[in-house]
Amino acid sequence: MPMFDFVCTSCQHAFETLVRGSSQPACPACSSTALEKQLSLPSLKTSGTHAKAMDAAKRRDKAQGAERMHAQRQYELSHDD
Repeated sequence: MPMFDFVCTSCQHAFETLVRGSSQPACPACSSTALEKQLSLPSLKTSGTHAKAMDAAKRRDKAQGAERMHAQRQYELSHDD
């Protein structure tokens, strides 16, 4: 997909947009077409970045699990049947 990063020279809003063919993108904040195209860095997938992503996912899942268990416990305490 031809995604590009831009900064509006009028309002300094930074955004990313899809540009097809010769279409002229506009700033979503002020609708100006005075834009400056930014350099986008490529995304690299290595064993190191994969390991970091997996660690982050495990931490997120653990936190969500703890929140769910806490919410379930609170529900059980407040609903005596």
